Amino acid sequence: MESTTDPAQLVPELGRLRARVRADQRATSAPLVVFGVLILLYPVLDGPLTGQLAAGGRHLALLAYWPITTAVGLGALWLAARRRARRDGVGEGRRTYRHATRRYLIALLLVVLLFLPVLFVGVFAPLVWPAAVLAALGWWQHDTQLGRWAAVTGVLGGTAAILAVATAGSGWLWLAWLGDGLLGVAMIGGAALARRRELAAG
Repeated sequence: MESTTDPAQLVPELGRLRARVRADQRATSAPLVVFGVLILLYPVLDGPLTGQLAAGGRHLALLAYWPITTAVGLGALWLAARRRARRDGVGEGRRTYRHATRRYLIALLLVVLLFLPVLFVGVFAPLVWPAAVLAALGWWQHDTQLGRWAAVTGVLGGTAAILAVATAGSGWLWLAWLGDGLLGVAMIGGAALARRRELAAG
């Protein structure tokens, strides 16, 4: 007996089903919240927490911030996704945060062991690190919104790094802190909008 289902009707249905699964997994909103919070916390470390340290201690703290907090953030996304999967019965999908976290840790280990120059990005251009991780997540999950936020973060991070070098010692560091804070707030706001879209899709 032949099926009466029109293949042309299945394509929109598959698209809606994919959108509902991504909404249940919070594929866009969750990483935006995590990285928005981490970006908001960075000026606190760069200012009040390390301002009294000697230059070596301050640079070490700034050097370690993004590699460590990114690992913690990805781990938190993994645990939250696993808990939602168990609670709601929605699978984590093939491109899970578990795999992303493992690959990040392997890459980080290689960077540290080989002492690659990319390690110093956290000091001289701090926002480039989360931009690269968001871009990797966006590519990994086929999420264009994460890719756009990665691009915005990278451009702002590169601009801030150039301005920091150009105005070194002139007392304008607070402007970079303000920019980081505004970006973090904007990213959390973007996460709220993404969550509304996810709820509407779900």
